[in-house]
Amino acid sequence: MNVLLEAEEVSKRFGGVRAVDGMSLRVPEGTILGIIGPNGSGKTTFLGLLSGTFRPSSGRISLKGRRIDGIAAHRTVELGIARTFQTTRLFPRWNLRQNLDVAAQATAAKGSIGPTLAPLALTGLDHRAETICGGLSNAEQRLAMIAVALATRPQLLLLDEPAVGMSPSEAGELGRVIRRIRDEAGITVMIVEHNMHLMMGLADRIVAMNAGRLLAEGTPEDIRQHPDVISAYLGG
Repeated sequence: MNVLLEAEEVSKRFGGVRAVDGMSLRVPEGTILGIIGPNGSGKTTFLGLLSGTFRPSSGRISLKGRRIDGIAAHRTVELGIARTFQTTRLFPRWNLRQNLDVAAQATAAKGSIGPTLAPLALTGLDHRAETICGGLSNAEQRLAMIAVALATRPQLLLLDEPAVGMSPSEAGELGRVIRRIRDEAGITVMIVEHNMHLMMGLADRIVAMNAGRLLAEGTPEDIRQHPDVISAYLGG
């Protein structure tokens, strides 16, 4: 399986704080990779490094062999990386279709999704295309943010805690949507999430972080039983 994204010894310092400390991983094309860890473990900062929000203090990040560390966020979108955030980032007075149109116009990236309405079908929101985004439920807004990200036609989709505020049934639907994105659109997905039930049933592989470092990597079953992961979560 071809490697889509590779991070090599990536670190990020904010003053005297090392938020990410020598992270290395490879993300094969067509996989769903989960990232877990306690609060403050560096997960969101790491996504920011991959997406161009932050410039690494050291290390190397490559997309399909092309070095992208230090490239601005709008350029990483053009190269095929899209990201959602923990907080809602939609134009609340515009309808959902208009939000997607803006995202689609912001990039010249080529991908497999095609027309801007296709992301709505993938996320199950095709019946809400003309709905004002401020009138969507919390779960619908989170799916809408994914649809907006898909409108940029990414190769790699980075999701930062997409299940926040969702009920178990809504989180289950989110998991089905993410699988559709991978299986039907061929998009590789990295997801940071605290909902362990969702992650264990969704991810092909899971990376556990703690104190900015790679703590463990493996299948969901490997991670579930890993003593260092158990200790990081339970304080043992």
